Amino acid sequence: MLTPRQARYAFLPAMLVAMAVLVGVALIALQQGLAAGPDEFWMLAWVLAFVLALPAAMLVLPVVSATLHAVTRHETVPLAGGKIPDSGQWSRQ
Repeated sequence: MLTPRQARYAFLPAMLVAMAVLVGVALIALQQGLAAGPDEFWMLAWVLAFVLALPAAMLVLPVVSATLHAVTRHETVPLAGGKIPDSGQWSRQ
């Protein structure tokens, strides 16, 4: 289990790996378009950018966030400034 601080540090490498996989798939598709000619290459590049990469990034972000949230150890002590119910001298009455 990760602490919340470790989860914040793990978020960036996890997103980098996920996006590198997406870029690899896009490069394979672009290579196919480049073999067809420069006009088809640029058309395919723009289509991939808006139809594939943008929605994929919007889907990958919550998946990585949820995965890291699932493996994060949740602390039982609230952050500084949080109110703990039934604590303090007035709760002993």
